[in-house]
This record gives sequence, structure tokens and C-alpha cells, in this order.
Amino acid sequence: MKRLLLPIALIAFAIICLSIVHIDNVNKLDAQSKELRKKHQTNEGSEIQVNNSPSELPKIK
Repeated sequence: MKRLLLPIALIAFAIICLSIVHIDNVNKLDAQSKELRKKHQTNEGSEIQVNNSPSELPKIK
């Protein structure tokens, strides 16, 4: 039984450490995703405003 204690403890420790790192990475990716969404939304908004400028609208006869 003592022979299994150390390997089980090491495997449990590794799983806990990897879980913490994984959660941290997911949180970082979520933050980057939100930032990119905000940039994308602002870029779309500026493109719409540029496309609707009076110089590009068709002239009424």
C-alpha cells in the first residue's frame, strides 16, 4: 500500500496543477475574446458610417 501512495499523490498533484493552469488559460482567452469582439464591433460601426457618407450615396434626379 505504501508503494502506491507516492505515485497516487504525485498524479493527484499533477492533475491539480494542470487544472489550475488550464482554468487560468481559459480566463485569459476569454478576456482576449471579449477585447477582440469590442474591436470588431467598433470597426464594423466605423465602416457603416463611412459607407453611408453623403459622397457615396446615389444622387436623386
